[in-house]
Amino acid sequence: MSGQTTVKITINGTTYPVTCNEGEEDRLIESSNEVNKVIEDLSSVSGMVGETRLLAMTSLILADKLIDNKNPSESQLNITEIRDFIDWFSKTTTRMNKVAKLLENK
Repeated sequence: MSGQTTVKITINGTTYPVTCNEGEEDRLIESSNEVNKVIEDLSSVSGMVGETRLLAMTSLILADKLIDNKNPSESQLNITEIRDFIDWFSKTTTRMNKVAKLLENK
């Protein structure tokens, strides 16, 4: 198993040995920290729930965040629309200035 290493991560108080490629250790630890944050947030809101249910709810929340990151956000779509509007407005202004100059010369 060259190029791989085992990292011990803790999720919800339980330590798990997880094998990953060398160089991915920090990302794996960061991922486990994110999972623990969601678990802590759910535990504070939900009170006492079983670990299986808690981990299922955590998985759903993290999957939802992943889907959000895959889909373009409304703000990204709005930026494209804004750029298109600015381009259209610039062309329209140029045309209007040409018409105004023609009218001034008459």
